[in-house]
Amino acid sequence: MKRSLVAIVVTVVVIAAVVIGYLSYSTPPPEGKEAVSAKKPRFVLEIYGNANMDELIDEKDIEYLQKIIEGKAEATKFADANGDGTIDEKDVEHVQAIISGNAPFILMLDGNGDFLNVTLPINRVGVEYLSNVELMRILEVEDRVVAVDFAPYQLRSFYFPEKADELANLGNMYKPDYEHVLSLNLDALFTFSPYDIAEKRKNLPGVNVIFLGLYWPDVINVNASRFIQGVMKAGYIFNKVERAKAYVDWLLSIIDDISSRTKTLSDDEKPNVLMTALIGYFRDPSTTQVRTYTVKDPLSQMCILAGGKPIAQELPEWLGPRYYATVDIEWVLEKDPEYIFIHTVRYTYSGVVLDPAYGYEVDNASSMKAFWDDITSRPLLADVNAIKNKKVYIIAGDFRNNAMGSVLGAVYLAKILHPDLFKDLNPEDIHQEYITHWLRLNYDLNKHGVFLYPPLIVDGEVIGAPQQAG
Repeated sequence: MKRSLVAIVVTVVVIAAVVIGYLSYSTPPPEGKEAVSAKKPRFVLEIYGNANMDELIDEKDIEYLQKIIEGKAEATKFADANGDGTIDEKDVEHVQAIISGNAPFILMLDGNGDFLNVTLPINRVGVEYLSNVELMRILEVEDRVVAVDFAPYQLRSFYFPEKADELANLGNMYKPDYEHVLSLNLDALFTFSPYDIAEKRKNLPGVNVIFLGLYWPDVINVNASRFIQGVMKAGYIFNKVERAKAYVDWLLSIIDDISSRTKTLSDDEKPNVLMTALIGYFRDPSTTQVRTYTVKDPLSQMCILAGGKPIAQELPEWLGPRYYATVDIEWVLEKDPEYIFIHTVRYTYSGVVLDPAYGYEVDNASSMKAFWDDITSRPLLADVNAIKNKKVYIIAGDFRNNAMGSVLGAVYLAKILHPDLFKDLNPEDIHQEYITHWLRLNYDLNKHGVFLYPPLIVDGEVIGAPQQAG
């Protein structure tokens, strides 16, 4: 997942503004004026009206706005709630409307850091890709969804059992039929790609085209996570703030738990890992190209969080603008990784369905097993440690692309990479909690679903591919 240079610059500017221009937590305020709260938030919510620069818009922002108006506090980046250039009682009224869920609009920075005016309320929604679709269920607004793109449309019976036959197909999210989209009378289109937003806004007049930032989870630096920001922003857009905050707290608690354990590991205790995909050599051995992922991608981030060392960190592209690098299979042989995780996608944005079969609607691991058997039996890989020790795993695209923002992938990888460190962790329990409590779906992972091959055995229980696991 590429992070554009513009987005990086915006992030730097925002951080600089908080630290320098808007009362940093370490710099005292001008005499007679009050500073922003001394307790540093985990992130600063990028919605105008967040006057005190914390994670929420609440009564504390009204209090802080009053102090700005009275000259007792300095104006902050997001203090001008209604965007009229003046901080006054109208901003107080607008913040009160946001808190009560009656605001006619909300001003915010979108997932790219661009200014966005969202007209409210939003009742008819079009949604692109799995993470956005799952977020609608998490926030309990799935009844407002009237259309989804190719990938979730294939899974509409799972995600929308109440209204699967009523959903329209948005088609290819990268090549939308704008006439068709306009005919749906959407209030908003939640787009997944961060790169074609201006075109969509131009061709969809009257439709809020919203990029939340779910493309960028950043689980190793939650302060900069546009994913976490996006969940909270959606909470305000739909007046589901408490639900959004509870979900964010749940995700961050999992991240904190994993991080608190893996950060105690020495460098030597962290195994070398190839994070790759079922394309190039791993799908077709007649080619030699292998894709591996940079630090910008959720696959590498979940590996780092779980206590692994992506071998891609030795590449010059590791800190570059692209989310992946292409290497030759000979490079992989030279690096000799201890673990190999092969990410695969079944339902693509173009509508093509790929093998192996995995996911919620699949109960048989034979398709995953066939690919695993083929890859692990190739003579070229015979001397690679991961192959010799049977530490090669095919992982479902859900681990990277669902609305847990690669946290689910980190949970499974942590159990695989450091089973002793995570003796008390059952990845399937967290996965099931996500499905039952957050997605609110009647689905039993003990009976259904294939997400990992080979599966794990935890306390005698098969995890990841319960049926025909062998």
